[in-house]
Amino acid sequence: MQEMDELYKDCPMHTNTYEVDGVKHKVVSHFVGDRDINDVMLGYAFNKVVNEMMHRVPCSDTE
Repeated sequence: MQEMDELYKDCPMHTNTYEVDGVKHKVVSHFVGDRDINDVMLGYAFNKVVNEMMHRVPCSDTE
């Protein structure tokens, strides 16, 4: 893990903190430019639609 931290230290990063069952978890994401943004956005959109259809997340109102 330390090698990866050193390798990607100059890349943009984003930190999120999540709480699961009362335990806080810190997630640090590094953008290294290895992914195609179109593929990433398509994946997010697909997962959102599937989750809405399966009623796992609330649907947005589109009137």
